[in-house]
Amino acid sequence: MCYGDPDQLLAQLLHAAPPATGSNGHTAEDDFAHFCAYSGLSEDIAGHSAFAWARCAYISAWRPRGTP
Repeated sequence: MCYGDPDQLLAQLLHAAPPATGSNGHTAEDDFAHFCAYSGLSEDIAGHSAFAWARCAYISAWRPRGTP
């Protein structure tokens, strides 16, 4: 298992259920990019690990209930 590695965890999450679009036509990646632009979050500022965990958490929470 890939616990402790947000990049691998996200890759498995996206492999299990490919990206879908929400009611506004955006994917979770689109919304995360908007969130980063709006909040100022960047990998340069936060560091790779923190940014990867934020991305993994955001995309995981964005997915509809019942989606792996």
